[in-house]
Amino acid sequence: MPQWDLNELREFIRAERSDSEELLDIVHSIDRYNWIFLFHLDGARDALHEVIDVNNPDQKEAMSFVLGASGRQDEYHLAKIASEAHILGAAHSARAIYDVFAFLVNRLLLENCIPENRCNIQLLAAELPSSCIKYELETLIESYWFGYMSAFVNVVKHRMLVRHSFQVGFSDPYTGIRVGAFEYNGKTYPPYKVRDFLEGVLEVKNKIVDCGALLNKQVVRGEV
Repeated sequence: MPQWDLNELREFIRAERSDSEELLDIVHSIDRYNWIFLFHLDGARDALHEVIDVNNPDQKEAMSFVLGASGRQDEYHLAKIASEAHILGAAHSARAIYDVFAFLVNRLLLENCIPENRCNIQLLAAELPSSCIKYELETLIESYWFGYMSAFVNVVKHRMLVRHSFQVGFSDPYTGIRVGAFEYNGKTYPPYKVRDFLEGVLEVKNKIVDCGALLNKQVVRGEV
């Protein structure tokens, strides 16, 4: 599995770039976004664990929360808010890391040819000359989960929050949070169990390592 050596990139920037301070700030932002994502990933996965044992085959307690009849209803409400907040944070940070990455690549490989107010990962991939990093970015952008995540973030940012609900499993044994279905740009996306949603978002976020490793290979070592 490839690794993205951020220290190698930082050393190159310090030694070779006159705009090193700003570039190092961008690299730092990518690193911080990764940690912010991991914080939200853990929070979204574990938000309900202190309130509900989702693996308990006796669903009476879970049903009491759904019906508003539990003596711990306030705890349940706060846990649901925490779950939704962490889901939104994970999706936003995983998506944002790529537009910050686009700023970095635009500066390092394209000499800032894309104006900052137009720079995004899709335009960057279109502008890059043929190379391994261009192919990797194009493959990512065409993937289902990148499309889903981009649509999800656009909807919750500009239109409305996607439905977030706690469901108790009977015919389906799953008990837990589900992220609802939504429509964006003429396409309908299905609902997902939170664990499947998080796995998809994690898959997208982790591709930044592959893209970053290819950036180092091209910028630091001159291998296209």
